[in-house]
Amino acid sequence: MKKTLLAAALIVGFAGVAQAETSVTMYGILDTGYGYSQVKYDKNDVRITGTSSGLTSGVVSGNRWGVRGSEDLGDGLRAVFNLEAGFDLGTGQTSNTGRLFHRQAWVGLSSDNWGAFTMGRQYNLAYNGFTHDVNEGVSMGDMDRSFGGQGSSNRIDNSFKYVTPSFSGFKAGVAYGNPSTSIERIETAGVTTSIGERSNWLSTGLMYENGPLFVAASYDRASSALDKATTNWAIAGAYDFEVVKLSLAYGQDRHGKLGWQNAASDLYTSTSRPLIGAYALGNDFKSSNYYVGLSAPVGTGTLAATWNRSSSNLDDADKWGDAAKAQNIYHLNYQYPLSKRTKVYAYGSYGTGIAYVDGVKAKEAGVGLNHRF
Repeated sequence: MKKTLLAAALIVGFAGVAQAETSVTMYGILDTGYGYSQVKYDKNDVRITGTSSGLTSGVVSGNRWGVRGSEDLGDGLRAVFNLEAGFDLGTGQTSNTGRLFHRQAWVGLSSDNWGAFTMGRQYNLAYNGFTHDVNEGVSMGDMDRSFGGQGSSNRIDNSFKYVTPSFSGFKAGVAYGNPSTSIERIETAGVTTSIGERSNWLSTGLMYENGPLFVAASYDRASSALDKATTNWAIAGAYDFEVVKLSLAYGQDRHGKLGWQNAASDLYTSTSRPLIGAYALGNDFKSSNYYVGLSAPVGTGTLAATWNRSSSNLDDADKWGDAAKAQNIYHLNYQYPLSKRTKVYAYGSYGTGIAYVDGVKAKEAGVGLNHRF
């Protein structure tokens, strides 16, 4: 009997050690509500209007579920991983039918002393550095509706990523990936023909955080064998005055906009993500992007107001000329916490020059519920 009790005690003790050394957590976000949106083109006696209303999905945060974990390897070193999938809460369908974990899928090593090195499908440094500390907008008011590199869709396949630990508030990172490396060479009668595409993506970022102050800078370069490399750089800062938080950002895109490459040519199908099509992504495309955000506590919730602007060279005489216009989006949202994990929200946006087209205007409004587990 004593041996049995001793064995049981040893098993419980070892189990406690295993739990202390290894941690696996399942998590997720559920975000849905009611929304109304309208996109309208009115110029030169041509009027096109598209409206939609009903259940919305993923307004404040994209719906997702995931698993993250770490294992203590000793001396402050940990093995870490994250697998994350997105889905439409209204239909239950995955956000990307071709991928099981399309939001994130990576594994690596992390240390408090030398930083983290991870491999897989990961966010670029611009998104990591800007979204959580600068961006106050949601839906059409989000930064990535004007900025190319800071969008949540900017995930790098087949990438290696390193982020330093914090040095007196400073942190830097670099990521490199080869999203497409399939090249087939055929040699016939001394002539070599290459079939396929080779591309790469370099992403760098620098951040500084000290109390109420946050400053970040980023540079991204995504190249392929077919076009000039698409580049984006941006600088941003935020300062929390307690009564109000001010956020500012400026950046430029060259030879396209990151995250917009696969946009459809139809200008009138989406207010949440302006669709400009391949004709705006030529090798000589340029844009300058601006962002201003203000947020303040109102009651027990937070009220935020943002302005996004993006001007391009599409108004040059050899491009669209008078048919082009700078894009401006004005946005308000209010988020009210019901608990630490649940909040309700309301939002509204109005935009002109959507997708850089003169005569295109958009507006939206909605309410919803966001729950984290």
